[in-house]
Amino acid sequence: MSLVEPILTREEIADLLAAIKAGKVSTDLVENSQPLTRRSLASTEIDLFRTYERSRISGEMRIPNLDIILDSFTRKFSTSLTNTMQRNFSVEREEIATTDFQQSLLDLKSQGAVGIYSVAPLKHGCLFHFDTLMAFTMLEIMLGSSQSSESLALDRNLTTIEIAILKTIMTDICNELHNALRPVADLEIHLSKVENNFRLVSIVEPETEVLVTRFNIRLAGELCGQMRFIVPYLTLEPLREKFKALATIAQAAANTWVDTLAHETLEMESGVIARSGQINMTIRALLALQPGDIVDLPYNPDQPLTVMVEDQPLFLAIAGERNGKKAFHVTGRYSNRLGGIHGGN
Repeated sequence: MSLVEPILTREEIADLLAAIKAGKVSTDLVENSQPLTRRSLASTEIDLFRTYERSRISGEMRIPNLDIILDSFTRKFSTSLTNTMQRNFSVEREEIATTDFQQSLLDLKSQGAVGIYSVAPLKHGCLFHFDTLMAFTMLEIMLGSSQSSESLALDRNLTTIEIAILKTIMTDICNELHNALRPVADLEIHLSKVENNFRLVSIVEPETEVLVTRFNIRLAGELCGQMRFIVPYLTLEPLREKFKALATIAQAAANTWVDTLAHETLEMESGVIARSGQINMTIRALLALQPGDIVDLPYNPDQPLTVMVEDQPLFLAIAGERNGKKAFHVTGRYSNRLGGIHGGN
C-alpha cells in the first residue's frame, strides 16, 4: 500500500499561512531533512532624523546655475592661457562635487601650488590649485622651453622662485573669474598669496562644506595638468538668490537678441519687380531673336500685375504714372485662388 500525503483542511491552511506571515514557519528548502543556511545581508543603520547628508556629487544642486558661471570662466581662462603663453591651450570642466574643507586639502596630496583669493565683499574667499604637472608645464613655457618639449611632473616641491613665477598666471585668474561672475555680482577678486605648504592654507574650519570643481588643462590637445577650484559654500550662499535669477537674466538676454534680429531684418533691402507676364522660350528661340522681333506676352491689360519680392509673388498691383514716372498701385495680396483677379484693397 502506498502512502498518501495528508490533505490539510481549510482551517489548517489558514493557520499555516498565518504562521508563515508571522515568521514562525520557515519557507527555506530542505536537503536531507536539514534546513538550508539562511543568507545574511549586510545592513547599515540610518538616522531618520538626519535631514541632510553631504554628497560628493551634489554640488550643482547646492548653488543653482553655478555651472553656467564656471563654463563661462572655463572659456575665458582658456583664451587667457592661450594669449599669455602663446600656445594653444584648452580647458575642460568636470562636474561640481561637495566635500569638507579638510578632505579637499587631503585630496591635493601636498603637491603643486595653491593660490588663496579674497572675494570682497564676500567672506572666506576661495582657492585655485595647480597640480604638479600643470605647474611645471607652465614654468617650462614661461622659462623659454621649446615647442617640442614634453611636460614633466617633477617629484619635488616648488621653490620660492617658481611660485613667484606662477603668480602671473594665478593673477590672471582674478580677472577671468570676475568677468564670469559679473552677471551675478560685481565682486573684487584679488590673489592674496600662493603656497606650496598646505598646512598654511586655511580659509575656513576643517569641517566646513566646500564645492570642488576640477579643470583639465590641455596643450595642443594633450593633457598637461589639472586645476581645482575650491570655494566654501558659505562664500556663495549670500548670492544664492542671484544665482537662481541667472536663468531669467539669460532668458531676457535671449529675448533681446530675438528682438534685435527681428528689427535688423526689417531694415534689410529686397528686390521688388512688377511683372506683367511670363513666358517660356527655348534656347533656340532666344538665339534666333533679331532686332525688331515682337514677343507676345500672355498679358491682359485689364488684369493686375504680379508684384514679385525676391522671386516670390506677394502682391497684385495696377500699372500707372505718378509725377512723370512709372509706378504701380498695390491693390491686394497675391494668392493662387485669386489668380489674375484684383485682390481686396
